[in-house]
Amino acid sequence: MSKRAMETLLLQAMAKFKGLTILLAVLFTMGVQAQRPTEKFSVYGQVFDNAGEPLPYVSVALFQTKDSTYAAGAASELNGKFSVSVKPGNYYAKVSFLSFKTKTIKGIVVSSADVNLKKIGLEPDVANLDEFEVVEEKKLMELDLDKKVYNVEKDATNQGADATEVLDNVPSVSVDVDGNVSLRGSENVRILINGKPSGLSGMSTANALKQLQGNQIEKIEVITNPSARYDAEGEVGIINIVLKRDKREGVNGTVNASLGYPNNYGAGFNVTFKRKNYSIFTGYGVSFRDSPGNASSSQIFTYPDTSFSYTSESQTKRFTFDNNFTLGTEIYFNDYNSLTVSGRYNIGDANNKVDLTYNDFNDLDIATQTVNRFEDEDKDLYSYDLSLNYRKTFKQKDRLFTFDIQQSQNVDNESSTITQTNNVIASENLKQSAFNNEGSVNWLFQTDYIHPIQKGKIEFGMKANLREVIDDYAVGEFNDSTQRYEAIPGFINEVVYNEKIYAAYLMYGKKLKRFSYQLGVRSEYSDIKTDLLGTNETNYRDYLNFFPSVHLNYELKKDHSFQVSYSKRIQRPRHWYMLPFFSYTDSRSNFSGNPNLNPEYTDAYEVGYLKNWDKGSFLTSVYYRFTTDVIERITFADVEGVTKRYPINLGIEDAYGVEFSGSQEINDWWNLRGSFNFYRSIREGLYDQVSYNSDALAWNTKLNSKWTIKKDYGFQASFNYQAPQQSPQGETLARYSLDLGLTFDCLKGNGTFTFNVKDLFNTRKRRSTSFGENFVSEDEHQWRSRYFRVNFTYRINQKKKRQRDRDYDDFDMDGM
Repeated sequence: MSKRAMETLLLQAMAKFKGLTILLAVLFTMGVQAQRPTEKFSVYGQVFDNAGEPLPYVSVALFQTKDSTYAAGAASELNGKFSVSVKPGNYYAKVSFLSFKTKTIKGIVVSSADVNLKKIGLEPDVANLDEFEVVEEKKLMELDLDKKVYNVEKDATNQGADATEVLDNVPSVSVDVDGNVSLRGSENVRILINGKPSGLSGMSTANALKQLQGNQIEKIEVITNPSARYDAEGEVGIINIVLKRDKREGVNGTVNASLGYPNNYGAGFNVTFKRKNYSIFTGYGVSFRDSPGNASSSQIFTYPDTSFSYTSESQTKRFTFDNNFTLGTEIYFNDYNSLTVSGRYNIGDANNKVDLTYNDFNDLDIATQTVNRFEDEDKDLYSYDLSLNYRKTFKQKDRLFTFDIQQSQNVDNESSTITQTNNVIASENLKQSAFNNEGSVNWLFQTDYIHPIQKGKIEFGMKANLREVIDDYAVGEFNDSTQRYEAIPGFINEVVYNEKIYAAYLMYGKKLKRFSYQLGVRSEYSDIKTDLLGTNETNYRDYLNFFPSVHLNYELKKDHSFQVSYSKRIQRPRHWYMLPFFSYTDSRSNFSGNPNLNPEYTDAYEVGYLKNWDKGSFLTSVYYRFTTDVIERITFADVEGVTKRYPINLGIEDAYGVEFSGSQEINDWWNLRGSFNFYRSIREGLYDQVSYNSDALAWNTKLNSKWTIKKDYGFQASFNYQAPQQSPQGETLARYSLDLGLTFDCLKGNGTFTFNVKDLFNTRKRRSTSFGENFVSEDEHQWRSRYFRVNFTYRINQKKKRQRDRDYDDFDMDGM
């Protein structure tokens, strides 16, 4: 019977039997007093180091004041928080941690309520802080069963790079010469910034990532088989880009500047000002890049009554100027409630010049004409994200409620002029003009709640993602008679793309000694509409799907873990796949969209084994994916020698592979990490009575070696290799590259100079062959040639420190 019920009965008894009032009151008081010694209350708080960083695994022990008898103790969590349950009484606490001075807190009185010791600061137990080297520097790569964490600033070859260059060094991730990102051999990967879609997502992934500067990135998280908590979008998983933000007390930050050849200049800063009840964080980055590239191709066309061929050579000059701003504040109302308001703004412009030459040959391989096309394109770019995040914690461990709102916008306006000359046929000397103005607006609403239940926890949440993309385009040809540009039929339209995704999920997880499991289900309703205003066409799609996920984990020994996981995924057609617009830079090679595309559905299975030891870790995974309605770009050719690429739902795919990732500290001055991924993709499909079956075997590997020379110098080499890979219409040839980096610490550890070279041997090129019913094509393309760069970073209250951290995090089935 509860205490309140006992009081109620007592009052009723006193009213009816006044004669027993004194006797019952005495009995009740004795009963309550007898129960009190069995009640326990919490003594809790949070431990920080001298820099204001939370300290995990700190020993907190409570002793009775009267005789110094040990009462109870606990270790702090990863966020520095601890809680110790004791009976009412008088205590003192000892807070101790390796390499820190033990702190004694006296006069702790526990009576009838929990006691908050608030923030407890520990001081290093060293005489000279400048010589103390056991601090919080992270490893380059951290491994876990369900994710890989890549700490960007630890890679010397990434200094001054953009996000595509950074991603290309991440295990399991590949970036082709055009900037397209793939994970385990598939481009169907979901890319997030700080765990959410960004305003940059309104444009193509490659263009968006090129605008994001590497010095703003703290780390990259790769999740290959996400749970129901995450969006079901992404056939092969999620890549989350986490931007920099310092959480220590006081003023902290970094200032950097870089210059390189070809023209590559940049500068920026990231600064955080933190006090007890609030923090303000801001950053700025500016960059100017000259990215020269080139391409060549050979096309042979064979028809029953004729055959011909041509070669093409192109030189590209790209100039990009970008500005990135960030500003935000986090307010701590109390120990359990905080609110973060932040914004990120990007503005820039670009100029692309493409000089393309065709050389035509007849069936006797005799040159017949030369055609030159020169395009001069200007781009105006801007995007922003505005976010509001509310976070509430509770006294109960691991209980959490969050609510997020984000509004994003992106604008990408392009205009170009094209001049074509023909050395034989004067009538084919042309002037053309094109524009493509694209803008998108995205709203995100999300709430999540985690509630511990005994040794497990239940989690649920809801999310709405509302996006509108407007694409207005036209291509015109100059008419000498009217002295004006006239639209080319089929190359003018305005497209309005609306996508509304509503989601809810439920998960439950529990740990039973060495075994733990997590079960979840996610529901997503997709409401998608495409309007072609110029031709008065409408395409509407809506579908409701359920996406289950299962994660099972077993700890074989202290540092051995084994996991089996399953999840169902979806890959909706990218919005530019739905647009009918044809690219027009190369008039003989066009791409058009398909508004009738259906989404892909994937069942993903994975088995992983993780082994950790003092100086390294090793992760191996075996995975299998079965996908229906696979989207494939098919190439066709007409009798005039124009090839057109067109996305279709081809058929089914069976993909499986094995992946190895590991790191090892060979000795105090040499660290080695690497990854190897082998996979096979079997596709079956029929389109327009033509079979497009393929059986592709491929593999890729990455190897990174880092040497520490004396105390202040470091040298790093990174090698990437991508083996040949077949497709339904051809093959992509092997690609490899070598990057080098050299670092030098100065200004008593506050500054670092970095020199790096990307693609030392200038071999990072895409080479491919493709074929169809009446054509054979060979292509070579290099987006950007080899370049050199020097970068300087100055740390504000962040003196560079060294530590041999473990190269992994504790296992967490929750992912990010």
